[in-house]
Order: sequence, then structure tokens, then C-alpha cells
Amino acid sequence: MVSLVRTMLDLHKSLKTHRTPEEKRAIKRQIAALVYELYGLTDEEIGIVEEATK
Repeated sequence: MVSLVRTMLDLHKSLKTHRTPEEKRAIKRQIAALVYELYGLTDEEIGIVEEATK
């Protein structure tokens, strides 16, 4: 779990250095995937979260 959190924090920091919207979207997707893993969300729960955040 600690490793996932460290990775997530590093990704947040890297958002500042990436310039293009595509790069930032890719990083944000990686962060979301880590959060889902940390909380142990099922595919159904992930779908609910993603639908709610559109």
C-alpha cells in the first residue's frame, strides 16, 4: 500500500512538468487507477465513480 501511495504522489508531482493535455490526462488516469486499487473497488464501483465524475 505504501508503494502505491508513493507512486500516486510522484504522479501528482509530475503533473506540473508535463505540458500537453494528453500527457496530463494519461497521468490522471494512472492516478485514478491507483486510487481504485488502494480502495479495492470492483469494476462496477469504478463504473459508478467514473459516471459520477463526468
